[in-house]
Amino acid sequence: MLCASVGFCVSVVSSEVLKQLLDKFVPGYGLWTVDYGLKMARRRRGIPGVIPRFGATLFRGARWCLAHPQPLVACGVVVAGMLALGGFATRSEAFRITDVRMPADSPVKVPASSLIGRNLWTVDLKALATALHAQQPHLKRVRVLRLLPNALQIDVVERVPVAQVRLGGWYAVDREGFILPQASPTPSEKLVILKGVESPQAPLKAGHGNSSERLLRALRLVERLSDSRALVGRRLTHVDAADPSQLSFVIDETIDIRCGREEELSAHLQRLRTVLQRVARFPLDIRYIDVRFKDPVIGPRT
Repeated sequence: MLCASVGFCVSVVSSEVLKQLLDKFVPGYGLWTVDYGLKMARRRRGIPGVIPRFGATLFRGARWCLAHPQPLVACGVVVAGMLALGGFATRSEAFRITDVRMPADSPVKVPASSLIGRNLWTVDLKALATALHAQQPHLKRVRVLRLLPNALQIDVVERVPVAQVRLGGWYAVDREGFILPQASPTPSEKLVILKGVESPQAPLKAGHGNSSERLLRALRLVERLSDSRALVGRRLTHVDAADPSQLSFVIDETIDIRCGREEELSAHLQRLRTVLQRVARFPLDIRYIDVRFKDPVIGPRT
């Protein structure tokens, strides 16, 4: 006990001696410590918590609303008017459905009897469109519109085929890779024939969308070739996308065009355009044109 008391006295004396030495040799030390303590106290008082700040903001907003009630009154009038108008629209006889319009050759069957007499605003357009599309999943889109004051319009958007593949029979394919379900025993003369698009890892299915990279690559190639100035006046008949490093296609049913990778297609088509312009002046029977090289190779038919 005595030792502890002595230690405390020594520490107090040491602190006092240190303070006296600092006051003597460091000018203004005492004033600096007092000023620093006051600053820290003011800073702690000036940093409120999240809840006090939120409460203060809420209180200021409430005071502003009480001092300026006009916006609140206007919003209340608008909301009340919209609710009243909505109630009137859903009960008014003027909006009873009397007609359901759709194309005469529409592939979907509309349950008109269940729609006639219903209020126009109570029909769930999205749910109705989904139900109609489920009848024919191969359709690209079914859209249902309100025609004021008392009719519904049903629009059907069918898929546009751009090519065809052979899966037993011949099936048309749209630009998104959806294979239409109707098969034909013979290929169509109006559609490009796709080769090398089947893969064991991603088998193609009719009546479904397909994400096979080979198929999508071939469709991208068909789109670019259809818009290419190099093939103006020519007919694209076949596209082979089996090897991504050696793409090829056939024009006019007889001339095989050999290209490189998809990234090089623009340069290769420019070479092809130049070659076709030159050979058009001569009666050549061409079997293939290889545009993978800077100087294209022309192979005659023997």
